[in-house]
Amino acid sequence: MSIRIGIVDDHPVVVGGLAAALDAVDGFEVVDRAGSIREAEGLLARDGLGVVLMDVRLPDGNGLELLARTEGSRRVAVIVISSFETTQYVAAAVRFGAQGFVLKTAPLDEVVEAVRRVATGGSAFSAGQLREGLRGPIRLRPRERDVLRRVLAGQSNDEIAAGLRTSRKTVEKNLSELFRRFGVASRLELGLRAEREAWLEIEPR
Repeated sequence: MSIRIGIVDDHPVVVGGLAAALDAVDGFEVVDRAGSIREAEGLLARDGLGVVLMDVRLPDGNGLELLARTEGSRRVAVIVISSFETTQYVAAAVRFGAQGFVLKTAPLDEVVEAVRRVATGGSAFSAGQLREGLRGPIRLRPRERDVLRRVLAGQSNDEIAAGLRTSRKTVEKNLSELFRRFGVASRLELGLRAEREAWLEIEPR
């Protein structure tokens, strides 16, 4: 019996290429596609699918937030597929009940093996990914999130202080604490790491 697969991704070239590659695998059948969170909600609730490959960044929301909302009610196993293997993404995938995590750059054989494992009730997380997931996501205090969001928007310390109705000294203290906690030496380094590891994309729960 074929493993019936759904793909959630908003890039037609990615979807088309992945669907064609998986359809060519003996025992695989790509039967459903979605390009948005709204479409994916219906797909996750549908009977008859064995495995869904779900991207994280979609035009109307975040695939991992959708997993959080549907945890316990999904009728299908989910493998998160992303271009970015960030701490936040892997931890959220583990925490919200995904069955695996693969990179879009992974060889087809790795994706095929992940689908087969998950379709038979197994897991498609690497040992390193499970360690990341168990360690949990980067956790920021509400004020730290506010400050970091404004740093990423290119605001100066004075602009951040005005926007948050606080003093420049308080903002500098917030930034110093972030530098210390995450082992960075500048606003630029902090911003680059926050972007790379998607610190602000997954809301704390």
